[in-house]
Amino acid sequence: MVRSYAGAVPKRGTEVHTITSADPAPSAEFVSRERTYLIMMGIRMVAIVIAVTVPGFWRWIAIAAGVFLPYIAVVLVNQAKTRGTPADPAFIAQHRIALTERPHEGPILRENP
Repeated sequence: MVRSYAGAVPKRGTEVHTITSADPAPSAEFVSRERTYLIMMGIRMVAIVIAVTVPGFWRWIAIAAGVFLPYIAVVLVNQAKTRGTPADPAFIAQHRIALTERPHEGPILRENP
């Protein structure tokens, strides 16, 4: 006797993934990273000009900004951009029933761990 197929087809009510939950395109992410880096380097250029033209306490602040901004910019640009959502349950291994076949008895169902 052959039992009906059940188990691998998602049931109603399971989560459907929409385009809004997808990561941004690599080209859009690259443009965003490039823009952030260029803004930080523009701030660094202003800090260097201030370090050359302004005397006193602000000169040392501008020198520190000129020295540390490249490091900060690289760290900010290279950080992973995540949406803060937990692992997708669709990719978690689930208990499934496998179809196998015995040549002398025909198809049967068996449990996979």
